Amino acid sequence: MIVFVAGSPSIDRTHEVEALTPGAIHRPTRVVAVAGGKALNAARAAHHLGAEVRAIALLGGHAGRWIADALMREGVDHEVVDGPGESRMALSVAADGALTEFYEPPPPIAAEWVALSGSLPRGAPEDAYARLAGAARRKRARVALDARGEGLFAALHASPDFVKVNASEAAELGYATADALRTAAGAVAAAITHGTEGIELATPTGILRAAPPALGHFPVGSGDAALGGFLTALDAGGDWRAALQIATGAAAANAEQPGAGRLDGARALTLAREVRVS
Repeated sequence: MIVFVAGSPSIDRTHEVEALTPGAIHRPTRVVAVAGGKALNAARAAHHLGAEVRAIALLGGHAGRWIADALMREGVDHEVVDGPGESRMALSVAADGALTEFYEPPPPIAAEWVALSGSLPRGAPEDAYARLAGAARRKRARVALDARGEGLFAALHASPDFVKVNASEAAELGYATADALRTAAGAVAAAITHGTEGIELATPTGILRAAPPALGHFPVGSGDAALGGFLTALDAGGDWRAALQIATGAAAANAEQPGAGRLDGARALTLAREVRVS
């Protein structure tokens, strides 16, 4: 399979006119519109050549929906990542054997936090998360890391802002405490989850600990829910104590029903208010 990542797709329109005259009204003799941008153009070509293709496209608004529909009509396997604003338009005007082109800029993307989470797929470079962390930092986004093994080890040296791992993942690299993990990463803060015993968080001002106010029967994904809780609170402007409470409440709510990450938001906030931080 060939995966094409399209960060700035467009609706590519080609208008054919007899002559291009500035300031005049033009009535095209032919109009062609396709789902475009370099990555989608290449994906479509590979698809028609018989390759197994998947396009991953950042799409927004009505234009984005048109692009997704066009890919579907052409049989190009694709995955849509919801983006801001409207996907761009690119207009080419063919007249007198020449092509005049107008390219709109893609809509800007603003991310306060970029979360790099999970195991790296087989075949991915061990420093993949480190590279992604560097790219995010260059765009002034803060980086949260939740990985394991060599992917975690490599990304720690990219100076993430926040690291969250479970106790066994930290132990694999020789870190017994959240403070040791924070120091190794050069991070603003680091957290280690300890299952039913709660979460240990190292911050610039000290160590905080919180235990879940309730224990459910479905703990799978509770660590992931905790990461979501941390980042939700921080993205909203909360401090580290508040973030720890929300994270602990989210982890506890996750454990109350099957299906990782399918927590009840209101229940998570109720549990967060019951969390005692020491």
